[in-house]
Amino acid sequence: MPPSVPNSQGSDSPADVPYGTWNSFPWEPFPEYAGSKSVLYRSADGKIVAGAAKETGTATLTYPCDEFFYVTEGWIKLAIHGGETFTLTKGQFVYLKKGTTVDFEFGPDFANVAVFI
Repeated sequence: MPPSVPNSQGSDSPADVPYGTWNSFPWEPFPEYAGSKSVLYRSADGKIVAGAAKETGTATLTYPCDEFFYVTEGWIKLAIHGGETFTLTKGQFVYLKKGTTVDFEFGPDFANVAVFI
């Protein structure tokens, strides 16, 4: 598989390993978060997704699954309902569990890579 080609069907073939820089894969609109997203991998059953996102504005989400994300650009402020409020910047990461509710404030140049499990 050439660089920057996603494995969106969950192929188990060793020839279908996606690789490349986080921002080199195809992007599509992500209007829910006033940005864009790129799916690098989606398992055949759809239960595991790895991707990248560029998001702006504010949002609130109650997680339907676990998410690990790593900030690749900019900053993001997270207010965990029943927990802490903190800001992540480039190079930092967070792991959010299914059922967690979070208020987000996205910096103007925020981007991340994430795995949804």
